[in-house]
Amino acid sequence: MSATKLLGIYSDGMVFQRNKEIIIEGTESVLPEVKVTFADTVKTAAVENGKFKAVLPPYDVMRGETLKVEGSDTIEVTDVCVGDVFMLAGQSNMELPVVRTVDLNKDEIEAKDYPEVRQFQLVPDYELPLKGEESICAFPDGKWIKATGEDKYDFSAIGFYAAKRIYEKTGVPIGLILNAQGGATIEAYMSEEDNEAAGTKEDDIAPFRGKGAIKDYLARCEQNTITWRGNTVVKDFDLEAALADAKDVELPGIVVTGFSGSIWFVKEFELDTVPEGQCLLKLGDLIDADVTYVNGVEVGRTEYQYPPRKYYFDGSILKTGKNIISTRLIIELGKGGFVPGHPYYLETEFGKIDLTGTWKMVPEKKLDDFVPGKLAQMIPLTLYYAALIPLRNFAVSQIWWCQGESNSGEPEGYDKKMILMFKKMREMYGDVPAIIIKIADYINPLTFETEVPEGWREVQRLQDEAPNYIDNVKVVSSPCPDPIHELHPQNKSGIGADVAKASLEF
Repeated sequence: MSATKLLGIYSDGMVFQRNKEIIIEGTESVLPEVKVTFADTVKTAAVENGKFKAVLPPYDVMRGETLKVEGSDTIEVTDVCVGDVFMLAGQSNMELPVVRTVDLNKDEIEAKDYPEVRQFQLVPDYELPLKGEESICAFPDGKWIKATGEDKYDFSAIGFYAAKRIYEKTGVPIGLILNAQGGATIEAYMSEEDNEAAGTKEDDIAPFRGKGAIKDYLARCEQNTITWRGNTVVKDFDLEAALADAKDVELPGIVVTGFSGSIWFVKEFELDTVPEGQCLLKLGDLIDADVTYVNGVEVGRTEYQYPPRKYYFDGSILKTGKNIISTRLIIELGKGGFVPGHPYYLETEFGKIDLTGTWKMVPEKKLDDFVPGKLAQMIPLTLYYAALIPLRNFAVSQIWWCQGESNSGEPEGYDKKMILMFKKMREMYGDVPAIIIKIADYINPLTFETEVPEGWREVQRLQDEAPNYIDNVKVVSSPCPDPIHELHPQNKSGIGADVAKASLEF
């Protein structure tokens, strides 16, 4: 094991913020000091309690530099740029990758590579200290990727579509720090004192404090999920025989109520000719998890509701005459089905086969409702310690914030929480501008409502008014999705264009 180590963000292809001090941090377990070399600067940094921090002067735009650290071991970080760095924080609509937007933006994605647009995705090490103690989170190893080839598809979609436009205007290397987590609450990004000021109860945090407490909790939740889903399986279940008692249902629709567990949906269709090459099965949005088969061959599976079902398979599994699509759906909370408004079809070289209409529905195993645990990023303080503090010495030029869905159930005080959070972020990263991406309209299909809920509207209103109570901030609106039941609108290119415009106006 190396005696000299840099924090995980210092890796090949990284980008430093231009015209601001550059801080290099790491650990050294043997020597009392290390030597840090970057461009024309050489610094000696003392080691205290096994850690070192070297402060380098600001630089203007640079490319292709090497960062060298000499201690017990010698580390070289190559292909380093100095340009503009943007912090991307929030929840799933910020985290959503480019690959989820291919349907709308394939030509734009593939049109050009951007090797000087780069992304580092922070994977949090979730640990909460005991009250009054310092952070115990480690900075995990990670890598920078470039907006080239297949790596483009792993970028934050909002980040990519915004950054490429900014780069086309400025020609300055861009670094994106993707610091968003699906399902995150704003309280997760807030400090101890700010959570207290906002009314968060210590009783809601205490069970997760201490080394390993969150990891143990998450492990128990995972095992509960495995056990519950395992109980949905009926050994030697004979689907063909069960179809004799099947019920006809019209899909798409939320056609299951009062039932949690496993249930099958079966659709027959006819083919005159077997297609060659790749076929695409689109099953829109299903609630909750599915495994889908064509003629008994598994073509895809998704473990939770929100990703669009796009299952590619070789046409050789199809046949002339009758073919069968069978989807085993796991329903967790008593309601489920095929969400209306999404695409449901099979596409082959001969065109599209519409899959809406009558399907057969067959229950496999009914259970009590699944009781999910919390995601770590829903717990107050977690991302403050695991995602913000680890980066507090890494300079950025702007903060882009896309969050609010997870707070729509209790929107009261969301404005105060944003005030406190941005104030703390700016204490960490400097008085930098911020862009707030307002949450898009959404109606949960399980509610059968026809209007966007009041709590959702209140978060949107408070986000719209943010420039009235937070300095140096702009608000960008997300377009109304089609369908309204889509929590993750694919039109991230349009949002990226608006973010880029706002960013360049600062």
